[in-house]
Amino acid sequence: MAEIADEQVLAFRVAGHHLGRRTDALTAIGACGIQQSPPGWAEVALRARTNEDPDPGRVVMVNAMRGAPYLVPRADVAVFTRALMPAEEDLRAIINSRETKEAREAGYTPREALDAVAAAAREALADGPLGRDDFHQALRERLPDDLLPWCANCASHHVRPGFWRTLGPLGVTTMPERATWELAEPVEFDLDRARAELARRFLRCYGPGNHTELAKWAQTAPKHAKALFELIADELGEVETRAGRRWILAADRKRLERPPKASGARMLGGFDPYVSQPDRETLVGDAKLRKRMFPSVGRPGVILDHGRLAGLWRGRKSGETLAIELEWLGDPVELGREPAVVATARGCEDHELVEV
Repeated sequence: MAEIADEQVLAFRVAGHHLGRRTDALTAIGACGIQQSPPGWAEVALRARTNEDPDPGRVVMVNAMRGAPYLVPRADVAVFTRALMPAEEDLRAIINSRETKEAREAGYTPREALDAVAAAAREALADGPLGRDDFHQALRERLPDDLLPWCANCASHHVRPGFWRTLGPLGVTTMPERATWELAEPVEFDLDRARAELARRFLRCYGPGNHTELAKWAQTAPKHAKALFELIADELGEVETRAGRRWILAADRKRLERPPKASGARMLGGFDPYVSQPDRETLVGDAKLRKRMFPSVGRPGVILDHGRLAGLWRGRKSGETLAIELEWLGDPVELGREPAVVATARGCEDHELVEV
């Protein structure tokens, strides 16, 4: 079996993320969800993929992969939430091993603690959405002290983030606005179908891949991710990559063998779904550059030119102007309207470019 070159893998992923040709808004969002963290970056990611605004009635914001706020199609909400939930014995993978340990020390199994937080949230949100401070205060009023440990950063007692963020994957809450939670609308769905579809969407965007990479991207248990792969075992095709044996959907083999050519430039945020792929070594072969692209804080944005990594950028607001620092990794490329589009998405009327 011939090894698939990294360039071919990345071209496949660029196409899967709709970064080679813009598409309609719902298709762009439905590929693998759009992360709205840090706040405002979902708009930048959308503009790299579509010229449309999504229909508000057809999309919903919810804590999803890695507990982050994600914009997802309302019809597919179970794919990006309930499908993430592992078996009870593996809840530490999605909540946080440190926080589940803390709950056990307080006398709760992770499931008991999560169920208590979910019950409190349902009661707190019964009369309508609550903003962050009011939501946490409502939880304080309904939960025992041993589920409200002290947080030095916030200088208050509150439910650990791993538990309230997991209310999204549990199907309890959605986010109608930034830092605001409401009760999720009841939806009918087949859990195995949702799980299988999550695996398919992962492979369309991040393939060739394996269940370990799926678990890393989704922040779920490897055992759970393996079970998701098993649900679509008859749909998979094996390929050989630099990283070893990986999998794609057999229906996507032609796209991998002959990826469509990408056109134009795209400016992506540092947490863009494409940049956040779990296989960072294929995305960025140079270890030093990879370290600079993924610091613990302050990720730079990324510039793609015809699907290839061409540069990094950072934006700084100054009044109504977005100052954009450009760092080219080779020859400069023509950005076209991308800086103006990014500035508008970041709430600025104008922009200026500074090469560093």
